[in-house]
Amino acid sequence: MAEARVHIQGNFFDHRNKKFAEGLNEALLDVAVLGSRWVKDQLYKGHGFRTGYLKASVGGGLVKNFHAQIDAGELHKGRNLVYASWVEGVSSRNKTTSFKGYKMFFNVAKKLMGQPKEVREIIEHSIRRRLN
Repeated sequence: MAEARVHIQGNFFDHRNKKFAEGLNEALLDVAVLGSRWVKDQLYKGHGFRTGYLKASVGGGLVKNFHAQIDAGELHKGRNLVYASWVEGVSSRNKTTSFKGYKMFFNVAKKLMGQPKEVREIIEHSIRRRLN
């Protein structure tokens, strides 16, 4: 699965500004939930959707301070669905079959790294709300 990282040095996140930290965590949670909706939108009948269990297992949430995650069940159920990596296309089984996966998580990570307008608005709104 794809991953996006932000690297900042210095005392930016040292909790001197608790309200800013709360706003950032709120924004990260909202972005993770938005991203999980985008993953779910890619799962439909004939395209990664059979029983609906994978779609229902996809979720986003805050793992710890300044760290949000979108996954196929790990956050809410304790571990990702066994077949989620195969549907995504990152399983060793994909190398031996003609099915190469749908890359739902990869596509969403790529979209999030492009910082679409929705994401910028979520981050700005959450931080402004906490600081005002």
